[in-house]
Amino acid sequence: MELPLSRTLIFNRCLRASCPNCGKEKIHHSWLLIHNKCQSCGMLIKRGNGFYIGPICLNYGIVAFGLICPILITSFAFNVSIYFTLVLSIILSLFCPIIFYPYSWSLWLMIYYLCFPKELYENRHQNSDDLLFDEDERL
Repeated sequence: MELPLSRTLIFNRCLRASCPNCGKEKIHHSWLLIHNKCQSCGMLIKRGNGFYIGPICLNYGIVAFGLICPILITSFAFNVSIYFTLVLSIILSLFCPIIFYPYSWSLWLMIYYLCFPKELYENRHQNSDDLLFDEDERL
């Protein structure tokens, strides 16, 4: 069955940190404020309790394993001063999660909707009785 929004389109929209459903609006208001719903189509960005754990894990993993570990390995391999290494690691571990925060949300939405493309509003059947997307309101 062909979906109206393909995985390629979802991928491209999430790379631009825009709504995976309509692609018209950014998912973030500022660097630290993620919209609860898309300003254009009304799709929930923050789907419910626990949905924020995915972006936090992605953010932590990228900073810890993508930045700090390579810095430590290269500094020990080339005998760089331990003080310089620690200061650089502390500065990066404080500022990189803030800089990467909206993109970790976008990456999380990309992973989620690439796995479950039928959860997007546009990919739902019109006669579906399960059009209430907020898990808290479904119960």
